[in-house]
Amino acid sequence: MDPYAREDRLLIELSRSGAVRRARLCRDRSDWRALARLVSTGRVKAYPQGVVALPHVDRATIVARRVGGLLTCGRALAHYGIAQREEPASIHIAVPRGHTHIPSGVGRIVIHYVDGLAPKDPLEPPIADPESVVLTVMRCADELDALIALDAAVRIGLVDKTTLLARLVGPRNGRLRGLVGRADPRARSLLETIARYDLQEAGQEPEVAADLGFEVDLLMGRLVIETDGYAYHGDRKSWENDHRRDQSLLRRGYVPLRLTSSQVLSRQTVQLVEPVARRLGCWREE
Repeated sequence: MDPYAREDRLLIELSRSGAVRRARLCRDRSDWRALARLVSTGRVKAYPQGVVALPHVDRATIVARRVGGLLTCGRALAHYGIAQREEPASIHIAVPRGHTHIPSGVGRIVIHYVDGLAPKDPLEPPIADPESVVLTVMRCADELDALIALDAAVRIGLVDKTTLLARLVGPRNGRLRGLVGRADPRARSLLETIARYDLQEAGQEPEVAADLGFEVDLLMGRLVIETDGYAYHGDRKSWENDHRRDQSLLRRGYVPLRLTSSQVLSRQTVQLVEPVARRLGCWREE
């Protein structure tokens, strides 16, 4: 094979994940020589533990390769398109139970030892399988962030409750099984999950995705609670549609209460809903 064609092939294979162990990339001595040329010219960067990466690849992917594990928690949720309250700050890596060697010099990372961690093609991005990601989030994040991930993952079909519960046997996992039971795939956004969670923590049981001729976010008796993220309600067409919906609800005796995304994210849901719900007689006393 022409040396330049060999280099191109290595670059194409490396681009699938951005970073990989040399031994997984090179098939023969000619590949090793071609890779050495790519490193010497700066088209590929070399790291400890025999890892090579394209120059633009993020640190998390490189660290996962050096550790020999798979990214999980926040960075994996982002990979699967699951929205979070905050951008992930730390690097969380899943490794099979029994994995003992964590190399020095990788910086501060969080290691999760996961039973049943599904193996990945070594040339594909080092991202843990969805079930393992959701399970590590449930063990690692606070209850609300875990529920946000659960709602979204079940809604888009990444995981299902039955499979998750099968990996949560035993008395030590009772709290996590309860969290799976609280997950509701009808929640269409993290705002709906947050609002529902805060109301439930206040002793209420709002109906999710109630059908009133059109779907509403949350329903408590005659009170309709809508969580308005600007991305979906910021254009004129959406603004007009929201007003038509409110008018339809009012004609039929419902009271619409719209909460802004900043109000929901700053955990003001109960503070704003309770006075209105009490006046309407739909606030459940403990």
